Amino acid sequence: MKGNDEIQIRKRKKNDIMLAVILIVLAAVLGGGYYWMHRAPALRAEITVDGELVKILDLSEDQKVTIYGAGGGENHLAVENGVIWCEEASCPDKVCVRQGKQSRDGEQIVCLPNRMFVKVTGAER
Repeated sequence: MKGNDEIQIRKRKKNDIMLAVILIVLAAVLGGGYYWMHRAPALRAEITVDGELVKILDLSEDQKVTIYGAGGGENHLAVENGVIWCEEASCPDKVCVRQGKQSRDGEQIVCLPNRMFVKVTGAER
């Protein structure tokens, strides 16, 4: 009886290892696919406030804009050399400012307190 228990434990460990390897490979394939699909440089940024599109910025033009968010908050966005970032914001946590510079298709900047969302896209729609 003891021998059967040991064999079952070994089989279970072997199956656990195989499952872990399969999950790691699957995660690598999905992550690589996402990276491959979103590696194009950005062409524009779509800015929405509270779910409504308020501005589309061409990332080939250097510019600075102020976006007025829900509740009177402000986000100061800058575009330079095909890169967009939030320079300054009136929100208390400044997560949008710390998100840094975005320049690739699929990247985004989000300010939850001001309900502002910037989606960077690499293709015209």
